[in-house]
Amino acid sequence: TTRTRRRATRGTDLRYDLEIPFEEAFFGKQIKIRIPRWEACMDCRGTGAKEGRLKACSPCGGTGQLRYQQGFFSVSRTCAHCHGEGKTATQICPKCQGERRTQKEQTLSVKIPAGIENGSRLRLSGEGEPGSNSGPSGDLYVVVSVRDHSLFSRQDNNLLCEIPISFTRAALGTSIEVPTMNGKTNLKIPPGTQYGKVFRIKGKGAPDPRGHQTGDLLVKVKVTVPTKLNQRQKELLSEFSEIMKKDSPSEEENFFKKFKNLF
Repeated sequence: TTRTRRRATRGTDLRYDLEIPFEEAFFGKQIKIRIPRWEACMDCRGTGAKEGRLKACSPCGGTGQLRYQQGFFSVSRTCAHCHGEGKTATQICPKCQGERRTQKEQTLSVKIPAGIENGSRLRLSGEGEPGSNSGPSGDLYVVVSVRDHSLFSRQDNNLLCEIPISFTRAALGTSIEVPTMNGKTNLKIPPGTQYGKVFRIKGKGAPDPRGHQTGDLLVKVKVTVPTKLNQRQKELLSEFSEIMKKDSPSEEENFFKKFKNLF
């Protein structure tokens, strides 16, 4: 009778969670990781037997099948003792205790592409757990978590940076230095710039890991109001306020006029 062997089974996929700084995600990097995984026992060559020595299974006589007579019919079943392989260990392998595999820690090199986004998955083919009965190995999926940056946040391939400037500089206009991931650049702030105004600097965002166009840097202006004023500053601002009232009504005054007309 022909012996039936176990079917080849693909190994299990593995997941590795990798946290990296914002800078490494932006510029890309080659990173070494250590992965614990199951591998075929080298001592018994994956047989589960000491020194790989096997003998014919006694219950099935090495056929891998047990035959039963039921009336006029003969029924074959897979031998539960050898699981259909027809052979068993002469002695159990002391290293793997007959499990045919041992757990090892392996160092792998992972290429982090420039511009990778938080939550991205990198697939390393064949780096998962080994298959059984000569089946293919599974894959390893590296899930990337990107730490927050102190100055920048990301919107798709664009970078967002909030810059505080004084209300006088926003009113008069100015030129400011803006940080980028590659150094500094100058940005012109026109007179009368309002709180929350967003300026776009082309090509200063994140690179696209798929090779598409690099994003932009979005600079959001946060106009700051002083909380402490000396007497001279108060006098100047009061004078400025009176001049503004004479020249043209402010949005604030127009709002309160509309508010009063409701009642």
